[in-house]
Amino acid sequence: MRLICLVLGCMAWDAWSANQVVWHPKARTFDLRVKDVPLEVFLGMIKAETGWEVKVEPGLQRVVSGKFRDKPAADAIRLMLGRVRFAFLPRVEGGTRLIVYAGSMRGATRAVAAVEQTAADDGNPDEALFHLPVKIHYMKSRYVSINADAKITDLRPLFAGANEIWGQGKIRFSPGRPEQLLPANVAAEKEFADLFKPNVPSAYVRLHQSRILHRMIPDFPDRGKVFRVVVLYTMPDAFGAVYMPKKGVVLMPQVKFAGLIDKGGVWKDGSPVFFAQSNILAHELGHALGLPHVSTQGNLMIDGRLREGGGVGPGTKLNEKQIQAARAQAKTGGPRVSGINPQAGD
Repeated sequence: MRLICLVLGCMAWDAWSANQVVWHPKARTFDLRVKDVPLEVFLGMIKAETGWEVKVEPGLQRVVSGKFRDKPAADAIRLMLGRVRFAFLPRVEGGTRLIVYAGSMRGATRAVAAVEQTAADDGNPDEALFHLPVKIHYMKSRYVSINADAKITDLRPLFAGANEIWGQGKIRFSPGRPEQLLPANVAAEKEFADLFKPNVPSAYVRLHQSRILHRMIPDFPDRGKVFRVVVLYTMPDAFGAVYMPKKGVVLMPQVKFAGLIDKGGVWKDGSPVFFAQSNILAHELGHALGLPHVSTQGNLMIDGRLREGGGVGPGTKLNEKQIQAARAQAKTGGPRVSGINPQAGD
């Protein structure tokens, strides 16, 4: 099949240092800049950023290029694929399926693999935007309640939702490739697993869970210099996530409620639970940036005990004082860790 290059608009190609796809799941829009990318690689970037299931007809060969902001999903894909046909279909389990084909949809039989992308700092048209790399660790353990599997859930779509919120502060978190992490203390590992036993009182769990977790999560030598998310399978006294200020780590259970993910481990993008979880991640990243709880309804940093209404997850708004404080912390390149990378006044 003939190789076609699709170029959109007048673009300074030499100014681009890296290809980048940014997904805004709440608005369902894309920011995008890619140059001379093979079709299946481009679709892999879409899959990695959105968490969609993507299938393509074998043998389709295209090289795509484009640069735009805030394009609705269908318009963005149409511009990038040109004459290549596509369809958005809902998944029975929840989420979105993107089908790319030349003849019939039935011909799109090959599942596209996710293609990780790097943060694009150089040539960024908005010099005020902070790109903050985040290291992702999946806790490995002999205990099912602790052992997390990067193949089960993909955090990138949740980061897309969190980044959409943090766009108001011109801060973007860029998750890296997941790494395995062993518990720092085997005694604490067992003690944490024992919290799931049916005869353990909930009051005991609430009293001791934090202490045990602080022994189980290692003290990273570069804490305060690197943003980190540590994923474990679940927690007996469940949170959507929690920031550990002495560790400089956002701790996130892989499963809080079974309804958060389908049987294939896909976060149900577009559903209330997906947005609740991405809001929670944005909230804890706010703590990593030094923001305390507030009592203002609708604010991203509202204390969960003070939220009103039937919705789940924190709000999304930040005031100017919060934005300036978060940007001051972001300028250091690392999270707020008292005594190591403190804010002014610590």
